[in-house]
Amino acid sequence: MVRSWWRWAWAIGWAALVGAAGCSFREQGVTDDGRTLVSVWHPWGGAMTPRIEKVMAAFERSHPSMKLRVLFTPNDLSNNQKFFTSVAAGRPPDVIFVDGPQVSEWAERGALQPLDAFLGAAAIGKPGFFEPCWKQNSYREKVWAMTFCADPNFAFVWNKKDFLDAGLDPDIGPTTIEDLDRMAAKLTRTDGGNITRIGFIPWAQYGGTNSLFTWGWAFGGSFYDEARHRITANDARVVKALEWMVSYAKRYDVTRITSLQQGFGTAQLDPFYVGKMSMRCLHISGIEDIKRYAPGLDYGVTFIPAPPDGEQHSSWVGGWCMALPSGSRHPKEGWELIRWLCADDAGTTLVGAEMGLMPGARGSPAFRQLRAARGFDQFYRILLETRHQRPVMPVQAYYMGALQRAVDAAIYGKKTPKQALDDATAETQAELDVVLAGPGEARSPGLAGDRPHYQSRRQRNQRRRRRAGNEVRDRAIREAAHDPAVVHEP
Repeated sequence: MVRSWWRWAWAIGWAALVGAAGCSFREQGVTDDGRTLVSVWHPWGGAMTPRIEKVMAAFERSHPSMKLRVLFTPNDLSNNQKFFTSVAAGRPPDVIFVDGPQVSEWAERGALQPLDAFLGAAAIGKPGFFEPCWKQNSYREKVWAMTFCADPNFAFVWNKKDFLDAGLDPDIGPTTIEDLDRMAAKLTRTDGGNITRIGFIPWAQYGGTNSLFTWGWAFGGSFYDEARHRITANDARVVKALEWMVSYAKRYDVTRITSLQQGFGTAQLDPFYVGKMSMRCLHISGIEDIKRYAPGLDYGVTFIPAPPDGEQHSSWVGGWCMALPSGSRHPKEGWELIRWLCADDAGTTLVGAEMGLMPGARGSPAFRQLRAARGFDQFYRILLETRHQRPVMPVQAYYMGALQRAVDAAIYGKKTPKQALDDATAETQAELDVVLAGPGEARSPGLAGDRPHYQSRRQRNQRRRRRAGNEVRDRAIREAAHDPAVVHEP
């Protein structure tokens, strides 16, 4: 009890400190020359920082009554505590960039305010956007954010020099899983029992979770039943996809693959550039990386391979979105920034030209310029055919962690793919049930009630373990009932 009291006291004190600090840097929300001061938190560091700042400066020139206070603030599925602290303190930024899969979770927790009224007044609607880009921001019949950049995940690329070396046609990449397996076998090289070049690593496509999403959909699987609010990671076709991924771990020996991966570098030492991995999935940012770090690389680009009975030209959308935090002091001005960058022809074209990012707005003139660049034309074709976004539900971060654990367990032989995905399904379903149950009356400002509801970690863990344990127990009983090696009492 004493520990709990001190924990809450610390949290309240920290929120108050942030609030006091906020008063000093936000002043009264107006500059000395009378312009409205709008604070914006963005996630782009490194080489992208001057690019986003150039875009923001252009907005200021076209909106002379506004001044932007732009701050780089790292923000991902596991690093958003600063933002939630600012909301709790009543001093959030006026505009926040939010990763697509986080939108529904932030909305559920009461950290965002809905945009429906602004969208209606501006006559902006679903038809003007790629469907997954709109869908990832829609939750509980409200729209909570707008897509700033649409990442078509993924293109599939191959190193033409490696293809020539392996006796393969350098102008023809794989279109089926059978093609991919055959080419990977020919491309893989060993020396003294060690792999020196591998054709392909199915689970190393921007992490195990993103790999499973990619191949699960390519195999025709499903990860979430929206109508029933049910996790479906153990869908038969997702299981089949993971079994295929595991086949590479067995065929090429996962320990030898891991040993090879330990020598992988980044930037100009990327394994795809230096001939250590011949085929891979490519994120749209990879086009600029190749120009910067391997300008002489000769590579081919196509759609993700799929089995004959799977989903052809499969892909899914990721990318950053923009939202108004709950408690934003300048929602009207903040919305204008969001509208200009995410839906306006001038704003979206500038983002494409300066940052090399594809907008979520289907009719943006930015595509005319982007499609003319090497590689971007294929990503545009992928975007036109994309069907998926990561499941829109409020435990996305937990789900992705569960899927990563499932991939790891299966790849390293600790569980069968079916067991690993059954467990990920049960664990995530338990977490989702806890969150959706909520407090009954007060959910969040835009959903119901006046403030977000936060269950204690202990309560959530207890309910999650109980539900997950029941699922695992029931599955074991069902399996035992059909196992001839088990003697059943009459």
